[in-house]
Amino acid sequence: MLNQIKLMEKLTSILNGVDLISEIPFDFPIQSISADSRRVWPGSIFVAIHGTQQDGTKFIPEALAKGATAVVSNGDRIDAEVTSNSPLIRVQDPRQALSQMAANYYDNPSADMTVIGVTGTNGKTTTCHILYDILETYGLKVGIMGTLGAKSQGMEASTSLTTPDSLELQRLLSLFRDGGVTHVIMEVSSHSLEMQRVSNVLFDYAVFTNLTQDHLDFHVTMENYFQAKSKLFSMVNSEGKTILNSADPWAEELRKFCSSPVVSCAIEGDEDVHFEEWGMSRDGITGTIVLGDRKISVNSALLGVHNLENILSAAATAWSMGIPLEAIEAGITACSSIPGRMEQFTTRNGATVVVDYAHTPDAYEKLFTSLKSLLTDGGKLWVIFGCGGDRDHDKRPLMAEKAEAYANKIFVVPDNPRMESQENINMEIESGFSQKKHEILKSRTSAIVDVITQMDSNDILAVVGKGRANFEIVGTEHIPYSDVDTVLKAIDEN
Repeated sequence: MLNQIKLMEKLTSILNGVDLISEIPFDFPIQSISADSRRVWPGSIFVAIHGTQQDGTKFIPEALAKGATAVVSNGDRIDAEVTSNSPLIRVQDPRQALSQMAANYYDNPSADMTVIGVTGTNGKTTTCHILYDILETYGLKVGIMGTLGAKSQGMEASTSLTTPDSLELQRLLSLFRDGGVTHVIMEVSSHSLEMQRVSNVLFDYAVFTNLTQDHLDFHVTMENYFQAKSKLFSMVNSEGKTILNSADPWAEELRKFCSSPVVSCAIEGDEDVHFEEWGMSRDGITGTIVLGDRKISVNSALLGVHNLENILSAAATAWSMGIPLEAIEAGITACSSIPGRMEQFTTRNGATVVVDYAHTPDAYEKLFTSLKSLLTDGGKLWVIFGCGGDRDHDKRPLMAEKAEAYANKIFVVPDNPRMESQENINMEIESGFSQKKHEILKSRTSAIVDVITQMDSNDILAVVGKGRANFEIVGTEHIPYSDVDTVLKAIDEN
């Protein structure tokens, strides 16, 4: 978590709206806020949060030693560590307090912009980027943040999380606002909703893409996962709009949580926004979208049936915002690719390599269905994939099952094993295979190079799971690695 530097604010101003248990003993200026004791210096206020891996109260002595002028915590067992010059301020919920404090510190930047939150298991990044191009085509100054980082005209920053922690999030929103951004599109993860990172973001629009199995290592059950996602839709301004992919089985239940009018979309049917007709080839997607009683033509370079839904979600959102149809049509065309999402490369002999971030059974189903439909003249589908360590174990055999249903040849490789043994990960993946189409390899690089040297001109290789990530997590170490760079190098050398 990065320290946030700004002109000093009074403690009482920063704590405005925080649910306090204890009184503020006296007022004084605060230079920065941090929930990481390593990022504390004189004038900081340290917020001690009980995290998933560490208990922040254990780091209060270190924060005080570095000059923290106050400590925020819900604990009462650390009084001995707090001096009269560095008071302990007790709050009901330190996470909620941190979110409110961050918003106060940066003068509630989301209140000065139109904010669109996009959530769902799959499709968030692509939906956000299509919408970004639509709004930019219309001439708006737009900011976007998510898995691929944060950017607006003249600004770009990397982020370590799909939705940054509340301090970093409010800082980025303030940079957008101060840079003249009027509209912000952001991916909203279930973790961020559950851990209150976005509690003090004022959302004007919310978009639901879909809900399928993922993150059960954190949420445990699909019901808990749904409940986390649903929180976004009760946070939307009543004068805004909610956009739901009504084809998803969870959409009807989600309506019960919506605090704003709902606009429904689906590929087929008579929803508010839907495709009248569509077609797909290796050149992309074409078709006609119906928006209420109006229509637009679609000519997109994006591939995949799943991108029909992403295009619809973005178009429905823009339409709900009152963006002219010409800008929606032109913006969809302008979004020709999204880094690490069905990103295509061509080998020297004309074969196709696709790098994609897919990492759930549902995403596999949609990706491999689409790629299989694009094969011609006896072409083969090759798949390279792995599963992340210390994450949802139950989906591993399901992902293997999906890959086996569509691929001609599969290579199972490491994909961020973290602290878990690769042998255990591979064993759980292999339990989902029923045929002999797969091989276990120790290196993603070797697998990519080997397949590219073997592919025929009509073949497609899907390198799945990492997208544009530029590291491999082994143990606690982030080792530089890129699927895209490896693919490009292999193509160049073959």
